[in-house]
Amino acid sequence: MDRFSLLTGEQLFSRKALSMQNNIRFLVFSVIGTVALMRLLVLPAMIGVLVDEGGLDEVTAGWLTSMGALGGAIVAMVMAFYMHRINPRKIAVISLSVAIVAEIMSAYSVGPTVLFFTIRIIAGIAIGAAYVIAIAAIARLENFERGYGIFVTLQFIVSGLGLYILPVYSSSMGVEGMYFGFAGLDALALALTPFISTTAEAETEKRASLSEWRVILSVVTVAAVMAFAFFEMANNAQFTYIERFGVSLSLTDETIGTSLLIGSLIGIPGAFSIVFLGQRFGTIIPLNIGIGAAVAGLLVLIFIKTAEGFLLGGCLLGFSWAFCLPYIHALLAELDREGSAVAAGSSASSLGGALGPAFAANVVGQGSYINVFTLTIGLFIVALILFTFTHLKSKQQAEEALL
Repeated sequence: MDRFSLLTGEQLFSRKALSMQNNIRFLVFSVIGTVALMRLLVLPAMIGVLVDEGGLDEVTAGWLTSMGALGGAIVAMVMAFYMHRINPRKIAVISLSVAIVAEIMSAYSVGPTVLFFTIRIIAGIAIGAAYVIAIAAIARLENFERGYGIFVTLQFIVSGLGLYILPVYSSSMGVEGMYFGFAGLDALALALTPFISTTAEAETEKRASLSEWRVILSVVTVAAVMAFAFFEMANNAQFTYIERFGVSLSLTDETIGTSLLIGSLIGIPGAFSIVFLGQRFGTIIPLNIGIGAAVAGLLVLIFIKTAEGFLLGGCLLGFSWAFCLPYIHALLAELDREGSAVAAGSSASSLGGALGPAFAANVVGQGSYINVFTLTIGLFIVALILFTFTHLKSKQQAEEALL
């Protein structure tokens, strides 16, 4: 009996040690992934610096960031088909090293030139690869849903800080200081790469290759990846015009800014909630709650055109976005623990995020923001239908596997 108690105690200590080790890795991988996403997390402020300090016009700055994001989306999709066979640490080291060089070169070549555009595309590809390695590394660990919760929470915190620091200090740091700052963050991420595994735990090249294609092209994965694309499409569609909607309501700049800030801060507990809840309620129930909150927020904006309605709608949308993201990553990780589905989802979400503002622009007309919010509700509903289909199909396949 004493021996059994001792063994149980040792096992309990071992599990606690493993959990602590995983939490440290979750934080490290979250830092690497957040650094890779930094240009998107501070996008509005970064465009402001490029326009005010770099002499670019808004159209050129917008195209510049879009092309970099497109490069990241393409490399994510390519990597999805090789996730079982690559050396994750080696890819991370190479990609972050390239990103550091690209950021330093960018600091000295800002302008509407082919050279600058080429450098930024290369930087986008490099940081896109580093991002995929980070989110795939989380998928390989136990309790990965908590890792994604930490990751998304860190994104919202860093985004808030970055959106404050860049505008305030842009005149003193200039474009050169901004890109050197990005290079410094890339160097920090590079220093953390020893935590990344050197293997993706593939069996043989032939079997791994078949497995990746079968995972990515399966009906379940295609549905989940499309759902993620529609989810990001919806969020970016409403996010593009929500500030202008506030202006159309004759709200003051202070009211609009404060409302959007509070909505963003609400996202922090939303993202972190999965750390406590885990997958106690699965993934589809939280996704129903989260997307339902987003639809409710849009209905509030449509029907309650006051400062209070603008604040409440923004808070519901901010909470929903942050609350759902960790569960979406967890759902994709469940489909393939070696990261191919997560990588494909990353690519699709980037493309969806780019298409959202374009679709919204086609319906906004002369300030018809209600059209944008109505479109967004439809996109959210499509995403929820696809997520539900993924859940039911996965459940069916799991039951059939037991027979």
